[in-house]
Amino acid sequence: MPEHQINYGATYPVQLVDGSTLVLPLRPLPDGEKAIALLMSNQTGFAVERALVRLLTDMVRELKPEVIVGVPTMGLAYAGQVAENLGFDDYVALGHSRKFWYDDALSQCLTSSTSPDQAKHLYLDPALVERVRGRRVVVMDDVLNTGRTAAATIRLMQKVQAQVAGITAVLTEGWAWRTELEHIGPDMPGLVHALGHIPMFGHTDGGWRPLAGT
Repeated sequence: MPEHQINYGATYPVQLVDGSTLVLPLRPLPDGEKAIALLMSNQTGFAVERALVRLLTDMVRELKPEVIVGVPTMGLAYAGQVAENLGFDDYVALGHSRKFWYDDALSQCLTSSTSPDQAKHLYLDPALVERVRGRRVVVMDDVLNTGRTAAATIRLMQKVQAQVAGITAVLTEGWAWRTELEHIGPDMPGLVHALGHIPMFGHTDGGWRPLAGT
């Protein structure tokens, strides 16, 4: 039976690249008609986190980065650990909170799918610019959905002449991110690498069903 004809109850099993399964809770969106399979990186057990970090490390290693750039908030849960596993001395953590020494020229405005009513800014600490300038970087997030955060990160890296070699995540969700990244360049969606994919879900009498085309 095609997946978009299967009803799910409280959870959704995601197949990862190594054949393992990550079971995620289904959370209804405010309209009650749609739901998402929710990965909360700061709520997973340590065993799950270690497994995901191991898979991410293997995936990122193939991209041959010189620097790992972590996307707040949840991407930071993985970026530092992956960077350490790869033998790097440090990594670059982007932020949403503007410190008094920050430069607005090193920021991008964005919104997220889980906080659509809250406009945020993505900041690169000026003290970290030389860690990425002219270097081959891999961007790390937890879930790629709308693609707005990934696009903002790419633009921020372009400002400091960094070469984005890959955009990595535990999961991609839906395909809206492809369109967002194509606004930067037609080849940008091809930079995305993830451990698994989750669809969006619509409400049915029997629970939740993956929406066709997502």
